[in-house]
Amino acid sequence: VGQTPLEDWRDNQDVMQLLHISARTLQTLRSNGTLPFSRIGNKLYYRKEDIQRILKDNYTMFKLRGDGNNG
Repeated sequence: VGQTPLEDWRDNQDVMQLLHISARTLQTLRSNGTLPFSRIGNKLYYRKEDIQRILKDNYTMFKLRGDGNNG
């Protein structure tokens, strides 16, 4: 892993706010290996690029049914 500038790291609160998830969901993402992290003491940090990767990997385009177009 290359060097990541300090400003590219986020803590728990930042990640929960960015992704609109609970502490429990964030814990699950760590536990199942979806979101890598660094621990310093009791504080956890996440790389911005890993957060962006999760969003990209879970991106789904879909067409809503009954969107008003009859054709």
